[in-house]
Amino acid sequence: MKNSAVPTVVADTSSEEKIFESLSAVVVHRALYDCPEWGPRHKLECLDGTCTKILEEIETALQAENSTLIWLSGSPGTGKSAIAHTIASRLKNKSKLAGTFFFSRQHKDMPDMTSLDFFAPTLAYQISKSKHLAKDAVIQSIRSDPIILDPKKSFAEQIRDLLVKPLQNLQVSWGHLEPKALVIDAIDACKEGRICELISCLSNLLHQPHIPHLHIVITSRPLHAIDDAFEAIGFEESIHRIALDDVDVTEDLRLLFKRALERSYRHHGLEYPGLESDDQTILCLADRASGRFRAASTMIRFLETDDDDEVPCNLDEKIDLMKDPGDAYLDSTQIFRFYEFVINLSENPTRAYRHLSTVVNLAKPLAIMHLRKLLGSSESDLSSILVSLSPIVSVPADDSRPVEVLHTESLRKFLSQHPSSSCTFQLLAQSSLRTMKNSFLRQSGLKDELQQMATLTKIPIEAGPQSDNVRILRTHAILTLTFAQVLLGFLKFCLAQPCSKTIYAATWYREYAQSGTGTTCCAPPTVQPCNMSEDISKARSALMNFRAKSEFRDSHVFELLSTLQALPKMLIIVILLAIRHAHLSTSNDINSTDGSDDESDIPPALKHFVRYVREGGERNLSSSPALRHACQHWGWYLSQGSTVVDTHLRTYLRAFWQDKLLSWFERQWYLGGLESCIAILTIVQTINFNE
Repeated sequence: MKNSAVPTVVADTSSEEKIFESLSAVVVHRALYDCPEWGPRHKLECLDGTCTKILEEIETALQAENSTLIWLSGSPGTGKSAIAHTIASRLKNKSKLAGTFFFSRQHKDMPDMTSLDFFAPTLAYQISKSKHLAKDAVIQSIRSDPIILDPKKSFAEQIRDLLVKPLQNLQVSWGHLEPKALVIDAIDACKEGRICELISCLSNLLHQPHIPHLHIVITSRPLHAIDDAFEAIGFEESIHRIALDDVDVTEDLRLLFKRALERSYRHHGLEYPGLESDDQTILCLADRASGRFRAASTMIRFLETDDDDEVPCNLDEKIDLMKDPGDAYLDSTQIFRFYEFVINLSENPTRAYRHLSTVVNLAKPLAIMHLRKLLGSSESDLSSILVSLSPIVSVPADDSRPVEVLHTESLRKFLSQHPSSSCTFQLLAQSSLRTMKNSFLRQSGLKDELQQMATLTKIPIEAGPQSDNVRILRTHAILTLTFAQVLLGFLKFCLAQPCSKTIYAATWYREYAQSGTGTTCCAPPTVQPCNMSEDISKARSALMNFRAKSEFRDSHVFELLSTLQALPKMLIIVILLAIRHAHLSTSNDINSTDGSDDESDIPPALKHFVRYVREGGERNLSSSPALRHACQHWGWYLSQGSTVVDTHLRTYLRAFWQDKLLSWFERQWYLGGLESCIAILTIVQTINFNE
């Protein structure tokens, strides 16, 4: 909603000159492609010989007989703005440029470059300067409605009065000319709530009757909001999309680095080697740029900066830094200078330190899409900022692939000296707790299920004379054998599946019950073998050694652990195996295993337990990598020495401990086994969160 307290923009309609002055006063001159504040033209446009196929495709599309919206999409750093500048310049040279508007995320201190407030007036101003008839129509529209320039005016009305009507006035004078074009860069930098409105109005502009042949070139990052906007407007036949992420730019990057190295050698009075070793250097630098022109530009600027007297770094050392910051021949001050240079050229250096600290200190690498889900909406700029750090962090164009850090050890050492690193583990701990809190919708029922199973061990021994030892031993042996048969039947029931592991697990259990050792599964090559002896030994050892703090013994998780500790060895083994091999089955019929047992002999509590485990396993399979990461690593993030358990984090932790801890325990048991649950609980118990 626009702020009504802002004074209304009213045009001075006393004369044509005053009207045009009013228009000029609201124009966003910095959004024009040739504004001097953007910098030298040759540094903004594509280097000769690069992006040739993309430029040719755009220029071909600009020759289409029907008005066309050409949409150039690509992830950050893929050269969209350089292509837009190049196309605008070529159109201008051919007198085919109607107007430009370059949104800018880097100029957040200039709201007009991220909003639609003066978008239409800026384009109208450029059209007015190109043709006198257009100027007359624009002046007439402003005279008819002196507040048409005001940002509070409907955007659609501004497009109609300041663009459509003037262009309709030019149908005759432009009709015999080659089609003209508007170039609009980085529409994703426009305030997100208005991107759909912008695309809708631009599409409508192209399809207005009685306007000259017109094309519109727009660039953007691949956002779902933009996809949805195009789908909503239809007109698929008039949209030409070019996806930069699908284009191989390796040769372009090699050419960029080759020319940069040649300039740098000349600058230092050295002869460019042009040897095979240098070709390898170019290949390595191009690889470090991760397919992004922006990263290459940052690296080239570092290469061409003058040496720092305080941190001397010659040309060869700069090249080595960019190839491998972990090179043992480099001094840490040189490495840190390179990191600082890259960060200071990013979109937002303050946020860059924060995001870089987060990625470098992850317990396990995550893809952008999963890391964004873990961290939440507050990190919405994560992808774009990490991409601007591409010389030291590799961000795949595919959001589902993990982000890779070029040299973790040196980056951690560098970031440890920056204040932002002090809150990294706190952020990750709280994000993990929030992710689990939002995903766990109810308390776990695992404790109740296990307690029902525990009652099965209470098999009454027939009373008799104390002296009749033989009778007592015989009865005990029969009951023990019966109990073992029930558990073996249950094991086969819980493992029932069309999989060879069923037989191996049942065989293993029989060996374990008889000898107490068990044997390693000897599954065929198509089945992943598993050493159940080792798995169960670790789990039982962790369970027996665990001790809860006295203040926590009344909580559900610690009551459950106490119950498990008290169970007979035979039953706890079966429980561990049931969860270790939980899976979905096409049949719950125990006879699907070997046809030799009767399901009716298995107590209902055991059958109910395995069904419960299977359902939990199914839910676990559908959980996101972000949730799995949170489950497995929240305790580690909390335990780091730099983690400050502040009031906010303490509140989260206390509530999670009381409300969701059992749900987490069950999920983690499925994910990593009982010993992993106990290891995490052991760590977290040491943290004082009750202050």
